[in-house]
Amino acid sequence: MKLFTLREVAEALQVSEKTIRRLVSRGDLVGFKVGDRGQLRVKSEDLEAYLERHRVHVRSQADAPHQEVDE
Repeated sequence: MKLFTLREVAEALQVSEKTIRRLVSRGDLVGFKVGDRGQLRVKSEDLEAYLERHRVHVRSQADAPHQEVDE
């Protein structure tokens, strides 16, 4: 199990640390408090689960219905 700091998660997702903190506080992303100061960490498995829940499926040109053009 790998634990990431909020900064590491933010850098990986190319968003701010504040955004990651907000996701954790809303419960969208699971975080853990560690150490005496209660620093937040995110498990790699939880980050992967978050990303899977927010996966967007984009249809390719090949998948789009073919429309014939009348000339």
